[in-house]
Amino acid sequence: MKKKVLSLLLSLPFVFPSCIPLAGLGSYDRGWTPKEFHQNYLKFEIKNYKERKNYEPDLSFSKANQYRFILKWLDPDVYFPYTEKDRIPRPINPPEAYYINKKDLINRNRFRQILEGDRRSYFAYDCEYWMPILPGKNQYDFYIIDESEGRRDGALSEFELPEDHSVRMKITPAMRTKGSDPLNRITGWYSTDPELTRKGFIIEFTIEKNRPGEQEPICDLGIQS
Repeated sequence: MKKKVLSLLLSLPFVFPSCIPLAGLGSYDRGWTPKEFHQNYLKFEIKNYKERKNYEPDLSFSKANQYRFILKWLDPDVYFPYTEKDRIPRPINPPEAYYINKKDLINRNRFRQILEGDRRSYFAYDCEYWMPILPGKNQYDFYIIDESEGRRDGALSEFELPEDHSVRMKITPAMRTKGSDPLNRITGWYSTDPELTRKGFIIEFTIEKNRPGEQEPICDLGIQS
């Protein structure tokens, strides 16, 4: 009997984290905030492409159609067990409070932030967002996921940003051929059959100089926010 109890106790630390995401224990919450800021942003918006009414104001938890977006900075300042050529992926999504005045209908309450981590990872379709990024030359890993549609994609890109310049990210829903998809590392699919396809996004970037006095827009979703 003692052996059975001991075996159960030893297994608990491995069971609980996989079942309940307590206190934002996922790697997403253990992110990093840029310590330098020279008016450099990632600016993005995805237009709603779904064949249903755009917004569902009667739902309790999801009033606006939304997608998940995680941005990771590839930190070159490595340490053991990383090697010199490695880069440490550090999520840099801002905390929920950064978008408190956005009026996008998806601000999570404090209880959810405790459970899931307080960094914003969900964004509304048809709303433009700005996210602070680092000045100079840096590499980033992008992940975009629409869980309700089974659509996901990503990109690995490097930018060199002078002060007061931003990256504009254009995202378009698409179907990708798995056999030729360079982003197989995200889905874990390594088939070489060119006839197999999956739902994804086309992700494109341009660098632009910020307009004098321009501010991040507040969402206008066409319903009370």
